[in-house]
Amino acid sequence: MTTGLRVAFDVTIARTNRMGSGMYARQLVDALRPIMGERLSPIDFRYATPVTQPKTARDRLATLAHDIWWTQVATLGAAHACDARLLHMPTMLAPVRSSLPVVLTVHDLAIMRFPEKFRLWHRTCVSFFLPRLARTVDAIVTGSEATKADLVDLLDVEPERVYVIPYGIGSNFAPLPIDHPRLAEVRARYRLPRDYVISVGTIEPRKNLVRLLEAIKLLRSSGNGLSELRLVHAGPIGWRADDVPRTATSLGLDEHVQFLGFVPDEDLAALYQLARASIYPSLFEGFGFPVLEAMATGCPVVTANCSSMPEVAGDAAVLVDPRSVESIADGIARVWSDDGLRRDLASRGLRRAAGYTWAATARQTLRLYDHVLAST
Repeated sequence: MTTGLRVAFDVTIARTNRMGSGMYARQLVDALRPIMGERLSPIDFRYATPVTQPKTARDRLATLAHDIWWTQVATLGAAHACDARLLHMPTMLAPVRSSLPVVLTVHDLAIMRFPEKFRLWHRTCVSFFLPRLARTVDAIVTGSEATKADLVDLLDVEPERVYVIPYGIGSNFAPLPIDHPRLAEVRARYRLPRDYVISVGTIEPRKNLVRLLEAIKLLRSSGNGLSELRLVHAGPIGWRADDVPRTATSLGLDEHVQFLGFVPDEDLAALYQLARASIYPSLFEGFGFPVLEAMATGCPVVTANCSSMPEVAGDAAVLVDPRSVESIADGIARVWSDDGLRRDLASRGLRRAAGYTWAATARQTLRLYDHVLAST
């Protein structure tokens, strides 16, 4: 019997990162609580600091302590202290030598595909530990078949040890009635233009925002009825973010692009719904939450034709080559100018997003826990 055995879940990233992997950890733990009860034991490295840019000396010391001492030593002590029989680490770091079965979540292998787009310490740490973890952990969870293929290809992981468990969508992401007061309130508070396209994500090289800005400039200069095109971006500042505002200024787009910073989910859902389209031209993603969020609010999606994005979007998005400014511009122009296409994409997106729930993610994750416990 495994149904009474405790599982320790490292929730440190849920506190320190508001996007991506932090969102995954928060939402999954919240969905696991009702079905696991006291079996679920969250553990946390309390000295970890929020992901910030730039980092202070204290931030760097805390990162070093987390990546080495916490993930390799202290996390096992915390798991044993709560009498756990299995440890789930929701990022790419976990104890290489463990006295407990370990489930590791790997969101993507972008750090191996594009090492130059990550901080030196992060890529050094991951490149040392991850190949070893690929051989030692009991199961690897990922959100897409694309990342599973990368794990098999780049790290030689046996396919049967990789479990694809698609992520969910938060309940806040749902369309509101067109006359709902929240829509008007969000439009006024953020001083949004009447029509705009939205992009969402941390400002960092992988998100490909420089090419997106170049595409916006190209469209505004095209003379094809797109001279009023505006871009609104929601997301915190990440690593090597200076190129983005610098590019906006050099292209003369300062008056036509808004950078809102981090936006809470309640406001973000309204921002998607008010937008004419969502554009997500990321160079590489293991899942791509903004694609799903936009679809769940009825916002037409333009996204990249690589890694996991086509898998998540299905037939509910216009796919573009993220390395081509012209392709990005063409995708935006198609959706911006075609009312029928926007309605069709919105309808398809709503249907597709309905199949992604955190409750389903939690049920599949719990089945994996019990499978690993029974096997070990």
